[in-house]
Amino acid sequence: MFLLRHPRSASRRAKFALIQLVILFPLASMLAAQVPSQELQTLKQQAKALADGGDWPQAVATLEKAVSVAPNDPELRSALGFASSKIGRFDEAIANDQEWLRLQPRNVSAEVALAQAYRSVRNYEEAKQILEHAHHEHPKNPEPLAALGDLEIQLQTYDAAIEHLRAALALDPAKNEMRNLLAAAYKSKGDLVNALAQINIVLVRDPRNALAHFLRAQIYADRNENDRALSDARRAAELQPQNPQPLLLIAKILIRPPQGAPASEIVARCQKAVEAIDPILEARSKDSETLFLLSRAYQCAGQTEQSQKTLAAFEAASQNDKANTQHQDEAKHLVDQANDRAIENDFRGALDLLQQALAIDPDFAAAYSQLAKLYYSAGDIEKASDAISKALALEPYQPDFNYVQGRIFEKQGRLDAALSSFERTTLLNPKESDAFFEMGAIYQQRNDRAHALAAYKKALELSPDDPDYRRALKSLASDSP
Repeated sequence: MFLLRHPRSASRRAKFALIQLVILFPLASMLAAQVPSQELQTLKQQAKALADGGDWPQAVATLEKAVSVAPNDPELRSALGFASSKIGRFDEAIANDQEWLRLQPRNVSAEVALAQAYRSVRNYEEAKQILEHAHHEHPKNPEPLAALGDLEIQLQTYDAAIEHLRAALALDPAKNEMRNLLAAAYKSKGDLVNALAQINIVLVRDPRNALAHFLRAQIYADRNENDRALSDARRAAELQPQNPQPLLLIAKILIRPPQGAPASEIVARCQKAVEAIDPILEARSKDSETLFLLSRAYQCAGQTEQSQKTLAAFEAASQNDKANTQHQDEAKHLVDQANDRAIENDFRGALDLLQQALAIDPDFAAAYSQLAKLYYSAGDIEKASDAISKALALEPYQPDFNYVQGRIFEKQGRLDAALSSFERTTLLNPKESDAFFEMGAIYQQRNDRAHALAAYKKALELSPDDPDYRRALKSLASDSP
């Protein structure tokens, strides 16, 4: 049998059967001092200055120093969680948000921040569970409902999003951010009448709301009300000059010739479309949508040579997109086949299929993870370690990959590293019972009975029917301390 198996059970299938509503907390309030020491006050001020200047890596480093001085300061934990997420260190964001919530139980801001951190690592189930619990704890607070609505828009469950966002607005009708989300949910569902109604309310209250202008521009453009759409798109671009989406929408509208317009007007509009795209072209030079719009704009502006050149670039980008999608599908199919071969103890067949998958898509992390499991089962720990390192380099926040790495470290006798990997696994997915079990085994090996019992109990709590967990806990519990 070439699949990794738990050493205490030949029947263990384990997991080896082989992957915004951002709540922006003002950093100044995050770093409010609680009679701090001079050192702590200085670190907080430095962190705020760094964050205000956009230097988030240094802000994180400074906040880490501050946390080492005052580990039980909830404002510091919230600030460090937020700053960590800004630089993509989402596991650290989760850890700090969890600590914030431990220090301030039932803090709704901590609960919403933690849910957002889980969204960032694509653990939508955990995020949703946290937000539902937060709403149960704080039924009069609209933030958990709004965050749920935003999550459901992402998951394309629009009816549920609308239900939660309407409930949130019933609690706080003045929140324009929530009303924009409700408008976006209605728009995605195809209910443009209700979407417009929500947007118009926002713009009456806040004529400078860029998102509302952009959403309304999209709706007007879909209705071919091009003059209205153009006015709103230009306003959105003026309010958010760094956002490429309004500029693309402007170009899309401008290349639609008004009925009966003279040729000179059409050429002038198309030239303006080219000018709208130009500021964002360098950053989107491989984007097929941008290239297609630009080629059409050049064409109707009478710049035939540029149009043909851009059209060729569009076709190349489009073919590349199509090929990438096809390669991903083929690689996934091969990995699934390799798993079946491994279950049948066909090591060579599984290895060949995985190598084919990686030849098609060298960046397919799941293929490296499966390869690691295969080498592990064959006893080639060095190759297993190399393969899982490549998987984690591509997808560092995949719980299964971290678990596999922990098992490899365990096999190498690197128990500290193994424990760290298993802890990170449970941080990314608190329902990973196998990781808790392995942690218990390491603690037991170190004669750390209290931590071993806690880990075994958590594993059994998550998987109450697992005989290995029950047996290990019973054996340890019956031993004298």
